[in-house]
Amino acid sequence: MQLDYLLQSIIDNYKIEYKILILYHTTGNHHEGYKILQEKYKNYDNFSFVERKPNLLDTASLFAIRNKSDLKFVVMHSRLFKKNTDNFKALLEKQIKKSDCEFIMFNTDDGVFLDNLTIGEDVYSLIRNNPKNVSYRAYVGENLEDFPSYVKRWGDNYLWNYFVDKNITHWSYNFAIDATVYHRKTLLKILRNVPYHNPVSLEGNVMGYCTRNKLFGIGLGPIKSIAVGTLLNQVSKIVNNPTIDIDPKILNDFFVRGFRLKLKLMSSINKVNLIPDEVKVYNDVEEKVLYTLNDSGKELQKKYGIGGTEL
Repeated sequence: MQLDYLLQSIIDNYKIEYKILILYHTTGNHHEGYKILQEKYKNYDNFSFVERKPNLLDTASLFAIRNKSDLKFVVMHSRLFKKNTDNFKALLEKQIKKSDCEFIMFNTDDGVFLDNLTIGEDVYSLIRNNPKNVSYRAYVGENLEDFPSYVKRWGDNYLWNYFVDKNITHWSYNFAIDATVYHRKTLLKILRNVPYHNPVSLEGNVMGYCTRNKLFGIGLGPIKSIAVGTLLNQVSKIVNNPTIDIDPKILNDFFVRGFRLKLKLMSSINKVNLIPDEVKVYNDVEEKVLYTLNDSGKELQKKYGIGGTEL
């Protein structure tokens, strides 16, 4: 249901040529949810779905081992220690290699685009001419609280150096899997050098690699942010970000029954991650309210500052 909400926001707001690859894995009744989702988008020629498959060890990680720390990571995320090991790294890199797109953007299913995504040729040219150093991030802008003074206007965009600020903020975190554009072939070369096993370790491990090697030091972004994360729930238990804990199983059950998601977000967006004012599900005949912002939700929202959660 949340992925469907993201995809609809992409269809409504992307004003660029694009192709969508949904790389997924699922258990239980979520299989039925993905069948429905694939049926819904089967007539979209620019959409494709690829399922992650269980395995004993993602062999692509073996080629990314550079030191003892990498070796430990690969072993600890093999079937010896993790029962749900799958082929995420190998499959992702295979799909990126197969793509005929020049640029690539990751998104997660708790994200949503709120306004038009338009990227000028000047941005593409800067990335193309500096592929190891430049990326474009759609979820930052001058509307966010604590907008840094070192971020400067560059034509119709903002430009900054990720390595200026020693604090962790959205303008110093130089690799993200949310709404950030990279040069595809260059990113693939980087990914092959890094062991990771799911989207969370993809972001964390690649960010560490890029920081150590001084990669993606220059960021570009819109004047006003056009993408946000929605704090409905937390599927991965690797990080402990606070959410309003709407059970994904409940959302999937509604989706299988023909309901869709509707979120009411704050009218003035000043954070990257938002707790909605209201969460509804609806179909052609009825609408149900699952959540209304309360004092507890307001306190949780306060914990998300310039660097994300403060917990």
